[in-house]
Amino acid sequence: MTPITKIPFETESDAGLESIKDSIATQRALDYYLKPPVSQHATGKKIFQVSDDVSQEEALVLASDYLRCAIANAQSASEHQQGSQRDLLLSLLLLMEPSRQLLDKAIDMQQLTAR
Repeated sequence: MTPITKIPFETESDAGLESIKDSIATQRALDYYLKPPVSQHATGKKIFQVSDDVSQEEALVLASDYLRCAIANAQSASEHQQGSQRDLLLSLLLLMEPSRQLLDKAIDMQQLTAR
């Protein structure tokens, strides 16, 4: 039996191809065309899922708590930012604060009707 010998594959390296081989744009293009979309990775899986036995009041209270945390984080981050980043964080605060107040109002109304 004759052993198979590997013949090295010799190619001339193209300087133009070598320069784009490790570029960010090349990686993005390869990711776009070769990686499956994110929705295909998470078929049926949820990162966060609310339990079916959570009451309406519990859901409202937890949503209000999450908004409080988001507001605190945005306030803290805006104190350390300048310019457009700070403006963006402050605009988030302007959206989150009324949302928290509406949730708190809904919780209060539900507690009044439960009595």
